[in-house]
Amino acid sequence: MTGGDGRHERFERGGRGESDRGVSEFAGVAILIAITLLVTGSVGLFVLVDPGSENPGPNANFTFEYIDSSSVLVVTHERGDNFTAGNLTFRSGETAVRWSALANSDANRTVSPGATVQLSRRNAYGNPVNPNDRIAVVYAPPVGNETVLDNWNGTG
Repeated sequence: MTGGDGRHERFERGGRGESDRGVSEFAGVAILIAITLLVTGSVGLFVLVDPGSENPGPNANFTFEYIDSSSVLVVTHERGDNFTAGNLTFRSGETAVRWSALANSDANRTVSPGATVQLSRRNAYGNPVNPNDRIAVVYAPPVGNETVLDNWNGTG
């Protein structure tokens, strides 16, 4: 049963017509697309509900008031997280002093919004604050990474 064009012969040998091959290829492509969508959706869902994004780290804002006539910087914890006084440090160049030393308080005292300290030569800071000083407020826990919470970049 061979025909002149050869199609009939292929049908007889393979037991399939040419239209079956198109269905198989379509099914394969559809499965690959479904797997791709499933994997992409899973990754997207993980990014949206990432458990690591629930605790982004410490957060706080401070206000700085510079008093030029006495070379003093008054720092107020304006808003944000509460901190332990011994874990907040002010850094400028070679100078580093903890909030607890500036406030003359216990290192375990809680620093919450509204708390104020001053940096001057007459307290634990030990140096006059100049208008061109750069001072960082750093959260430095006993274990873990340090985080710069805010910066005062002088008045000029």
